[in-house]
Amino acid sequence: MRHLRRTALATVAIALCAAPIAAADNRHDNGGGAVVAPARGGGLTGGELLGQDWAQGLARPHSPDPYSGRCRPLARNVVIPAGWEISTCTVTHRTRLFIFFGSFFSQLDPPYATTHAAQLAAAVAADRQAIHAMTVTVDGRATDIRTPRFELFSPQRTAQLSDDNAAELGVPAGTTVTFTAHAWGAVIRKLRPGQHTVTFHMAADYGGGPFTLTRTINLNVVRGGGSGEDGDGE
Repeated sequence: MRHLRRTALATVAIALCAAPIAAADNRHDNGGGAVVAPARGGGLTGGELLGQDWAQGLARPHSPDPYSGRCRPLARNVVIPAGWEISTCTVTHRTRLFIFFGSFFSQLDPPYATTHAAQLAAAVAADRQAIHAMTVTVDGRATDIRTPRFELFSPQRTAQLSDDNAAELGVPAGTTVTFTAHAWGAVIRKLRPGQHTVTFHMAADYGGGPFTLTRTINLNVVRGGGSGEDGDGE
């Protein structure tokens, strides 16, 4: 199992393989016109965005990171913070900021499952037991995202491991793995032009003792992007 500690952010219970929960778009309006919404964007569902980020991360070397301390593109008009503690990013009104925390299981992680159902069950069980709190705060207003509405389940994906990640997993460089991920996450969208502060906070215990993670994203929103819609029909 690997836990995501990049929010830009990383045990088995087969019966806990839950179907993805429909992300009804009940909006939470924050300061500056921001909306903390169930994750989707760039024509992808939240689960697909989750799988896409893990696939990119597994294939990318740990360093150097050209996006360190900033935001990197994930899908059309979707970015994710790349800094560990603080990221400073310039985006347009139509850009969505994707933030999440969770786990993935591949066939290289105990219980060495190969099917989507078994990998997802392991990730879901680990996260639901370990993660106690998760909030996203935009310009001083907080939203609890550790709720079914913000829960994400990825499809099974494949990734060719970079040298760094292959060494960490104890396999030859270039090994291709299948994996499935679970998380709680959200997108921040429709921010008005100007300076905004997004803070992500998470508390968990995966068996090594309680720990917390706090990340700050300083967003400079500039004019552009037309009406602010990104082609997802929202």
